[in-house]
Amino acid sequence: MSDAVATEVRIPGRLEPIIDSIDSFYEERVKPREEQLAHRLTDSAKYLDTDGKLHPELWTARREIMRESAEAGIYALHLPEDIGGGGFGRHDMVFVEERIYEKGIGLNPAMLAWSEGATPRLIWCQDHHREAFVDPLVRGEYTSLHGVTEPDAGSNFFDFKTRAELRGGKWVLNGHKAFITNAFEADVAHVLCVTDPGKGRESFTYFQFLTKEHEGKGFRRGKLFQTMFDDGITGEFVLDGLELDESAIIGERGQGFNIALSSINWTRMRRGGMCSGWSKYLIEKTLERAKTRIVAGKPLGANQGIQWMVADMVNDWFTTRAMSLAVTAEIDDPGPWWKMPRPRADIRKICMLKLQNDEAFQRIADRAVQIHGGGRNDEEQSRQPDRVDRPKPACSRRLRRGATHDDRSDAGPRIADDVPKARTRRTNV
Repeated sequence: MSDAVATEVRIPGRLEPIIDSIDSFYEERVKPREEQLAHRLTDSAKYLDTDGKLHPELWTARREIMRESAEAGIYALHLPEDIGGGGFGRHDMVFVEERIYEKGIGLNPAMLAWSEGATPRLIWCQDHHREAFVDPLVRGEYTSLHGVTEPDAGSNFFDFKTRAELRGGKWVLNGHKAFITNAFEADVAHVLCVTDPGKGRESFTYFQFLTKEHEGKGFRRGKLFQTMFDDGITGEFVLDGLELDESAIIGERGQGFNIALSSINWTRMRRGGMCSGWSKYLIEKTLERAKTRIVAGKPLGANQGIQWMVADMVNDWFTTRAMSLAVTAEIDDPGPWWKMPRPRADIRKICMLKLQNDEAFQRIADRAVQIHGGGRNDEEQSRQPDRVDRPKPACSRRLRRGATHDDRSDAGPRIADDVPKARTRRTNV
């Protein structure tokens, strides 16, 4: 991290050991793998396999990192200690997630469980789920999928058609889930079904099963859905008479809505650390570009317009990060962060956090792409940094209001000691 951005970040003393551990783990376990697989990570044609899915070599590396990160005590820091996690609150996790994501978009995200790993849904698992599901997921040995979204309903629960009916002591599942992360590699499936239509929030129940045990026996994986991110892991699956025992239920019958919202709130709040980390990554790349790109005999960053754009990027990142820390601190007190149902004010703040992070990150990515420009040489033909923002936004001019030019010049980091901040002659209008 450059001094320009590093000076804006203060890590609480109590978190310094885990932050140091993250840095060491990345340098010793992740970075070497990224260098070994650079030909795939930096080339869109090699990142995906011939069928459009994530290349097996990358999947293997990600799984190895998940397991090793769990052994190092990093992978499941967000989960309660009684199920094998680190017991961290959401406020502390902002610093953890930020540190991991600021390292780029290579293999580093595998250091921490996301929606395809050990999720908060495990908190509601029963004791008999521990050995078969919870422990392997927390240890990074298994991956999972979250079967919620449907092709004709999106994520609107009350339009879901996937049903689970109790017949002769067995639950029979029928339905179609689409736009599912990790649809093709998941060892464990968590599926939200309608079990009691017309009961409002109590209409839904979660089911859990091992995919390999039911492949071709009522569970079938479908087609690939290629995203703008070119992740190669998003797809669909079909349930056609899948039979499960009562023991497959996560939590209790009718508790699915609250479990789902707790998990979704987690993904919303995770945007704080994720977007902060990736924003810092883009700012670093942009500063490097502004210093080294020579235009008309001088660095690109010598132009005042570029300095203003960088200042806006830093301002968006810093203020949004402050909001994330403020909201997560409130959610942790009194906590726990995964508790459901929550007061309406909490839900509103959690949604505001996600909205602000997504919008600010989009603006930062937009400016990063503009400053990098459209022309790139062979060495720069990589997935970074523009892969975090596809398709590329138009390089449009914007009318800036609400701040003086000097404010913008002084708010941004120095691009180089030999590149003074340009000044605007003030005029009265």
